[in-house]
Amino acid sequence: MNQRTISNQSLLNVNALSKALGTWLLPWLALVLVLTYRGEPSVICLTPMAWLLAIPAGWNYVALARGNPGRQPFLAGALVGALLGLLYGLLYCVVALYTMPDDAGPENGISTQGLALIIVAAGTLFAAFLSGLMAMRAASLQRRGKELAVISVQ
Repeated sequence: MNQRTISNQSLLNVNALSKALGTWLLPWLALVLVLTYRGEPSVICLTPMAWLLAIPAGWNYVALARGNPGRQPFLAGALVGALLGLLYGLLYCVVALYTMPDDAGPENGISTQGLALIIVAAGTLFAAFLSGLMAMRAASLQRRGKELAVISVQ
């Protein structure tokens, strides 16, 4: 792929973005909702580990774009990761605010609402960074002629 081909691409491949996002959002959403319904809302505390799912999301964005990841693969991948981190954070907010007690006082430290805001902000930034780096790496490999396989949940 030469420089002229890259400059003719749009900034973002929306179809690849939605597929990459859905691949890693839906399993986490289902897991959290099922376990919360069964009386185990503490699974939401694994949200920071779920941010690591932004890595295969960035890879999948480029693989699903099939040679058309956009002019700036890092930014497009970072957008996928930011959306994923934001949605994971919002899921954390919903579950934590409705199932966990808010026992913040001067001696207890941060409240549940404060922690939820930190999780949303940190998750959005961290997942964006991870996904952007992986998208940039995948686009680099793709430009060198390597065929990329989509990573899926088994």
